[in-house]
Amino acid sequence: MRAVDDALATRGIPPGSVRASYTGRDQGLTSYMWLTWDVSRTGGSGGLRLHWTERQGWYYALIGMSPQDVLLYTVLLPFRTFFSRPQDVAEVAEHLVRTMRVPDVEHHAEWDGAREVRSAASDFRRAVFGLAPMGQLAGESEAKAESGEGVQLTIDTRADTFERAIAAERAAYGHSIPAPVDWAEGATPNSPPAT
Repeated sequence: MRAVDDALATRGIPPGSVRASYTGRDQGLTSYMWLTWDVSRTGGSGGLRLHWTERQGWYYALIGMSPQDVLLYTVLLPFRTFFSRPQDVAEVAEHLVRTMRVPDVEHHAEWDGAREVRSAASDFRRAVFGLAPMGQLAGESEAKAESGEGVQLTIDTRADTFERAIAAERAAYGHSIPAPVDWAEGATPNSPPAT
């Protein structure tokens, strides 16, 4: 958000309003931002809004004299990645603000900060559900691997039965192991075990 806002300010077209937030749990806790130029900031007879979501990329809306009057809302085709470079976003935004038309360009390059944004968004969603950030888990795994701790489990799917594989996994992670079930030849899990 800051990177895009800075790129827009450098071009002399800062938006009149900026909003960044995230959707509710029912919509996946995805981050989004809106950049709005009202009619006083555009070269047209209405305003403009750029809308970005981390899972859908960039859209734009042509708005009327009131920001609530949306005349057109559609995807911004110049962007071929969800995390476009802020300079590319500013270039397209400048053309839109000045002409109210989408430029005939394509931007394929992904922003070099995209990985950090994706990681931060993922960690935020994990935190909402009470889980540790992925970076913390990766650090713990690397520390265990370096110290020789941890679990390595190999299951031969041709020789091991499903029950043996589950028992091995439970034992590897320190869970109690139920007595093995001896299934009769041709028996199914719904039929009683052989005696």
